[in-house]
Amino acid sequence: MEIDKNIRLIDLTAGQFVELMTSTIKENEKTVIKELPKFITVPQLAELTGYSVSTIHQKNCKKEIPGCKKRDGRVLFDTEIILKWIDIDSVSKPTRDEQFVLLEKNFSKRKVKSINN
Repeated sequence: MEIDKNIRLIDLTAGQFVELMTSTIKENEKTVIKELPKFITVPQLAELTGYSVSTIHQKNCKKEIPGCKKRDGRVLFDTEIILKWIDIDSVSKPTRDEQFVLLEKNFSKRKVKSINN
């Protein structure tokens, strides 16, 4: 059902409001996921999950973390798979917005380091 974007919120039914919010959230998630890198590193995963780097390595050895790839001697994790895993697996997980803020902060630091070197 198409909702007129110029209609006042007060004139929407509860169902129309929920539909509007759901579609808006889905559009925003798709945009943010496209902006994230395909893979994250062990330290980035540690920051995102709250686990220590050594715990990430232990869990990875036990195959408890999905989406692991080895590239050029580095352990990397598929970002999309990890975000889904966090949604399913984590008890006290950060919200999706917090996850994206953590990832963005970490990648910004990395860009600054590479520019300075």
